[in-house]
Amino acid sequence: LLMFKYSSPTFIAIAFDSAGVATGPMIVTFVSAIIIGMASELGKGEPLIEGFGMIALVALTPILAVLTLGLLYGERSQKSDGIQANNNDY
Repeated sequence: LLMFKYSSPTFIAIAFDSAGVATGPMIVTFVSAIIIGMASELGKGEPLIEGFGMIALVALTPILAVLTLGLLYGERSQKSDGIQANNNDY
């Protein structure tokens, strides 16, 4: 939620839109079976609960990646705006 404050609304919309597209089909078919199998082999807790936590983490990864890109883009655009403003002074 802290990243929302510093990212542009365009990147926030893209982040949530891409998260459903990128993780939906892949997690259900491939990653969920692998993660639940890994959680059952570790044997430290309930495999379904541990597996669900990992699936939630994987589902958040595209959102965090796009929001990070939005933060980097915002910093670059501010720097380039400052350079353009200095060039217009001459």
